Amino acid sequence: MPTPSQLIAAANGQVQCSEGWMLRPLSPDLLEYIDGRAACLINIGNPTRQAVRPIYASESSSDLFPHLSEHVRLALPYLKGSYVVV
Repeated sequence: MPTPSQLIAAANGQVQCSEGWMLRPLSPDLLEYIDGRAACLINIGNPTRQAVRPIYASESSSDLFPHLSEHVRLALPYLKGSYVVV
């Protein structure tokens, strides 16, 4: 599992890991997760009463993204805004 020192945040909101995966915002309601040569889109919900925006990144049923929600949770501190992974 990557440590925070293995994560790099770019000015455009992109988060990269030295292990080869990346998370980047495409719009206020959409993230793109890339792991190796596979990619998927992740929806971001509207803010809750606590002003936290849910990121819908439950474990993928595909073998292409076995660590999807775990990687998104690791990237949360590097994303601009207040989010929770659901």
